[in-house]
Amino acid sequence: IMSEYKNVERPFLDKLCQLGWEIIDHGTGFIPQDPAVSKRENFKETILTKEFRDSLKRINLTDDGRSWLTEKQIDDVLREVTTQSGVGLLVANKTIHELLTKNTTTNINELTGEQSPLVRLIDFRHPERNSFIAVNQFRIDTPGASRNAIIPDIVLFVNGLPFVVIECKDKDVAEPLSEAFIQIGRYANTRDDDYGVKEGEEKLFHANLFSIITHGTEARFGTITGEFDHYLNWKDIFPEVYRTVQVKPNEERQEVLILGMLNKTILLDILKNFTVFMEIKKGELVKIVSRYPQYRAVGKIIVRLRTGKTPFERSGVIWHTQGSGKSLTMVFLVKKLRDSDDLKDYKIIMGNDRNDLEDQLTETAGNTGESVTMIEHRRDLDK
Repeated sequence: IMSEYKNVERPFLDKLCQLGWEIIDHGTGFIPQDPAVSKRENFKETILTKEFRDSLKRINLTDDGRSWLTEKQIDDVLREVTTQSGVGLLVANKTIHELLTKNTTTNINELTGEQSPLVRLIDFRHPERNSFIAVNQFRIDTPGASRNAIIPDIVLFVNGLPFVVIECKDKDVAEPLSEAFIQIGRYANTRDDDYGVKEGEEKLFHANLFSIITHGTEARFGTITGEFDHYLNWKDIFPEVYRTVQVKPNEERQEVLILGMLNKTILLDILKNFTVFMEIKKGELVKIVSRYPQYRAVGKIIVRLRTGKTPFERSGVIWHTQGSGKSLTMVFLVKKLRDSDDLKDYKIIMGNDRNDLEDQLTETAGNTGESVTMIEHRRDLDK
């Protein structure tokens, strides 16, 4: 345990600290006994309630900078986020994702008189106004489960909501990443179990953006619907302004993932513009977070559109391999364009050269949240 903490867990926390995250370190070797250390009233809580309430007050301001939410209104929003009864984990996760990215409403702004004002759970325009807290050895009591408690190695909270669960393993373990993935499944209570025994606490994953498995040298991320093979590296650091390490093949993947995904601005960008829920088969919904090449490609396109002086400079080609997610890259691009004040009015045309791909492309494009119109153009072969 000490080796895992020293070689994987503590370096992870140190790097987060460099990115400006508040760190709550319980150390290792014992079970936390005081919930107040992790900003909670008891160990059954899966969110940092006071942090959530304080964040709502801080980011919901009138034009002249006054906090306008009443305690009753905050109670209502808290209840909306935490009450997901009678639905499965994926439905709850999708519901909260929509609350985070599309906001919610309340009855009235009592300071201005505005009816049905928007209530923001995240301040995407000013990432620094949000709360970013990392807690290690995050104990959650699970009465009635196969164990009395679960203790994820690290949980990352944004405005008091658990966005990322991280499981660390020492490299000396036979299959460290596989073991970490199994542990994440136990925490989320998603492992296949013939007896239906509760193992973890699903509420910890209701607001989950993605989870991370790591043994220090190697680190991968995946969503609540991802199998082990769907957990991927974050290959590099983009935009380059955030690069503080030179990437070496198969070395220091943990540091690259932290700098490339857990930078405050990037993490909120991934949440808002690079995450989709889509049906891959009839009735089978999955959650997808962008791969690194997709994130970088969209970023490069945005830079060209903003800086190019000629049509040639504002255009370009992105090479994809088969099955790399070309259509999803375009979905992420549309979402990013619509989120950019200077580019949001662009009309998007998606084309393909195979008739059998039209339905697939149209269905995938629907994940932008916009209406999609199919226009067929067929050459008159008789002329």
